[in-house]
Amino acid sequence: MKDERRGPPTVTEISVKSVVTGSRGFGSPGDYTINPYRGCAHGCVYCYATKFVYDDLSKRANWGHWVEVKTNAADALLKDLPKLFGASIFFGSATDPYQPIETKLGLTRQLLEILLMAHPAKLHLQTRSPHVTRDIDVLQKFGDALTVGISIPTDSEVVRRAFEPRAPSLARRIKAGKLLRDAGIRAEATVAPLLPCTPERLAAKLSPVFERAWVGRINFYGDDGGAREIYAARGWDRFLTAAHESAVKAALRNAGLLSKAGEKRESMTQ
Repeated sequence: MKDERRGPPTVTEISVKSVVTGSRGFGSPGDYTINPYRGCAHGCVYCYATKFVYDDLSKRANWGHWVEVKTNAADALLKDLPKLFGASIFFGSATDPYQPIETKLGLTRQLLEILLMAHPAKLHLQTRSPHVTRDIDVLQKFGDALTVGISIPTDSEVVRRAFEPRAPSLARRIKAGKLLRDAGIRAEATVAPLLPCTPERLAAKLSPVFERAWVGRINFYGDDGGAREIYAARGWDRFLTAAHESAVKAALRNAGLLSKAGEKRESMTQ
């Protein structure tokens, strides 16, 4: 596993031709994806982006300890804006748009303000950061076109720290969901990738805040950043069974959080 005791991530600036990518599957709910950064300081050990997005082995090995800022992202998005009119967009498919650097740079906010001009038919914004609430004023302007997905893959801080040691606490994420709900913004709990948890307790934490949830199982892609080792070392292999997934879905369904569509939808945020 990576040494999470290291300091802040290395931040570099890059220039890109575009921040808009055509959807390439993985259950994406959009025609296009937008990512304001490359890399992610949250450094979740299971993140699929290290296997499918970055070919650089050094970057894969140091996942969570580097971030590349697309400094010309706003200008690039303006050029691509015509093709986004009325489109469905997944914002944050390979990076967290509200990772810590965003609080300083506001790059995600800039892109959202530009996207307002495209009047997207659907916009799904994915994050595990409570910093999303900073932009409530902008998010409200998207109206019913917007859904904010907040990643809450477990009910346990012990589990969260094992797999997401640099990410915000679960309590802060749930509080963010409440603030979004109170502001009239549709937010859903993204239980993906599904990690070890107590199904009924997870449902009890989510049901007072979120109207719906969806579940995506964890996937292992060869060099998975240590996720397999965590399961084995902690004796958590029993949580990789179909029975555990079924129990979680049943608890969420009983709490009124899971629809048939939510059961079928696969995760793009692992």
